[in-house]
Amino acid sequence: MSAHPTRPLVAALATGLTLASLLGSTALAQSTDLPEINLALASTDANFNPTTGSIFRIAQDMGFYEKHGVKVNVVTLDGTPQAVAALNSGAVDVADITIESAIRLRAENDVPIRGITAVSSGSAFLMAAKDDIETVEDLAGRSFAIADSGSLDHNLTVAVLNSYDIPTDAPNFVAIGAPDVRVQALAAGQVDATTVSFGTYQSIADVEGIHVLVDADDFAERSPGQSKFVAALEPTIEAKRDALQRFTDALADAARAMQNDPATWEAAIAAARDDLSPEAISATAALNTSRWCVNGCMNPDNLAAAVEFAYANPEFAEIAPVPLDDLVDLSFNEKMLENLGVFEGDVLDKR
Repeated sequence: MSAHPTRPLVAALATGLTLASLLGSTALAQSTDLPEINLALASTDANFNPTTGSIFRIAQDMGFYEKHGVKVNVVTLDGTPQAVAALNSGAVDVADITIESAIRLRAENDVPIRGITAVSSGSAFLMAAKDDIETVEDLAGRSFAIADSGSLDHNLTVAVLNSYDIPTDAPNFVAIGAPDVRVQALAAGQVDATTVSFGTYQSIADVEGIHVLVDADDFAERSPGQSKFVAALEPTIEAKRDALQRFTDALADAARAMQNDPATWEAAIAAARDDLSPEAISATAALNTSRWCVNGCMNPDNLAAAVEFAYANPEFAEIAPVPLDDLVDLSFNEKMLENLGVFEGDVLDKR
């Protein structure tokens, strides 16, 4: 089962998927005196998934990009593989992608890609299933919904299965798309299990016959502590360093605001997601408390552990080693800490 992240959109990009078609002519026609960047997000983050990934939307809606003097055009794509392909093609400047994807782009295609900042620390996922699936071993032969082969949820599920010594082909993986589609399919009994963020799961938490099979804390223990970062190509870094620095500062500033005042985040989620109860939002806010990237989440030790975790995957057996120094540019995070100071709050992320 292949998990190559760049192939699903490459053909589409070659046949005319341009920046203009991604952003729309209206967005491109707008003029601004601010430096601009084009950011690719999977649909979950762009649509206010209630995890720390919501910081992209928070920073936009609450004026943090404007505060730091940068205009961010968000391109919404259907999953991580498409975001990777858009970045690889040059259709966007930055994309929130998996570290595994960046390794593949470097090792297999010699793409000069580097992570510059991140918006989540610690996995935000859990595994949910029908009640008759009582253990992870019971997933054998059952339908398991994923976004796509090679998507983040798929790769993390495989990692968790490996941690239980369960063959990764034990479940029958079914690619059906976005997280909200997957949880609704599970709630309707159309699939037997899926992996989604704890925020997405809250929308079906009260449905009878469904339960959490692997909770968020256990899932985090069995999967990489950091699985994604915001990446750019080296030519873009050289050409748009100032805009990218402003973007990095804005994300960290917004994360600090949410850490300091969780009620603000809860109100924003409540306004955007009327399908979630106040209790569900409150519970999700508590889980987010230790995950906001108040200091950029570019700790070299955590990043090195994520790379090591990727290469422990049997699917990486034939992929050439890529040094961490070739995958990241820590200068943006270092400059952000100079500009904003180090956040000393009671959170796990100290870098």
